Amino acid sequence: MDLIDGQLRGLEALDVPQTKRPDFDEFWAEAMAAVNERPLEAEWDVVQHPIRSMEVRDTTYRGLDGTAVHGWVLLPAEARQRPVPAVVCYHGASGSRGFPADFAAWLAMGAAVVTHDVRMQGGMTGSNTGFPCGAGGLSWATLGLLDKRTWYYYYAWTDALRAFRLAAETPEIDSARIAVNGGSQGGALSLAAAALQPSAALCMADVPSSCWLEKRLFDRAGGYGDIAEFLRRHPDTLDQVCTTLSYYDNINLTDRIRCPVLVSVGLKDPVCPAENVYAAYNKIGAPKEIAPYPFGEHDGGGGVHSERKLAFFRRHILGD
Repeated sequence: MDLIDGQLRGLEALDVPQTKRPDFDEFWAEAMAAVNERPLEAEWDVVQHPIRSMEVRDTTYRGLDGTAVHGWVLLPAEARQRPVPAVVCYHGASGSRGFPADFAAWLAMGAAVVTHDVRMQGGMTGSNTGFPCGAGGLSWATLGLLDKRTWYYYYAWTDALRAFRLAAETPEIDSARIAVNGGSQGGALSLAAAALQPSAALCMADVPSSCWLEKRLFDRAGGYGDIAEFLRRHPDTLDQVCTTLSYYDNINLTDRIRCPVLVSVGLKDPVCPAENVYAAYNKIGAPKEIAPYPFGEHDGGGGVHSERKLAFFRRHILGD
């Protein structure tokens, strides 16, 4: 279809300037030092599950502020004999760690799964941190928004990076074969984890958010409509807000990725628009694939793309 082909050519040629502030690299170096040095204090209980071939560990570990982060560590039968590859799965906004059976496909492939509740969303994880500016009837996205170290997502992202560390430090998991996977908010976390954790072996990011944030903010797309509303009420904070967002914008991070990457995008997605996704994807220098779904919305490619991810994982992690 000529119209779609022309749209794709334009997206593939998109070259959005980065918005890094001078201390961008220093900020993330300091954050990663904290992620990697502070004790995880991980604890778990083994839970009986109808799928007897997998071991289900109801797990908590500590965020940088001491918050108890709830998650699952799921181990396939193969982990009883040898270290296995793993998929760290990040959920979308308002979601949760889900149920163990949700991850059965990865377990059936012989991979462990590590997943967690993003704090203050749809799961059991709260927050020990108080934020210097409140939501004001809006969402968590505006909490602490005026500074990169107090924003809600500083804690949400570092929790996610510590989930990757939890996977790497689980004895039954092969730390050289850890993939990251997620959609929307989870896609953003997957790109960020692949950029900031050099040992990440594979990245699968579906309809990722946190890409070209200034445009997403201006368009009031998805959850960034709440930040736009915050700015409507507090227009004098625009420069502070844009500065904060720049540290969490994947257009400033994806050039760090070194592992193979698979991204999905819905060309009709009103939440994470295609141009935002391509703005970050086009900066990836590692081996990469993008799957555009011309009539896909925020579901991307749905079940079709889920099958493609399984094949991508098998090719790059299982090697057959």
